[in-house]
Amino acid sequence: MKKGCFIKTIIALTIIVAAILYILQNHLDDLIINPGKKLISDLIVSGVDDELNYIKETPEKDTLRFLLRDYLKNKITETKEISDEDVDWLIDSVKVFVTDSIITRNDLLRIQELINFKENERSKKDRN
Repeated sequence: MKKGCFIKTIIALTIIVAAILYILQNHLDDLIINPGKKLISDLIVSGVDDELNYIKETPEKDTLRFLLRDYLKNKITETKEISDEDVDWLIDSVKVFVTDSIITRNDLLRIQELINFKENERSKKDRN
């Protein structure tokens, strides 16, 4: 291999590697992480919908479904870590309030208070 050809190859490989590293470091969120978070949030939300199948269809159930979807999507998109603890405590709380398979307005308000309390608790941890 000639010196000129070798140097041109090294320069071209250096530029290609630098471009790839730049794209990975600065645009990884747009290419991989954000679509992955959306996919994961959709899977978790559909799993929560499956867990709520035993509740009778009422307007309160629709409000609960919307409330849970909103909380979970915000939780997943705002944090870098995704744990099943957030989903588990939420589902367990809903199951405690809805033992008779009917959700009432009072149950819905209590669940909403729990979600607001959890969000405030999380924001306090983020500030410290």
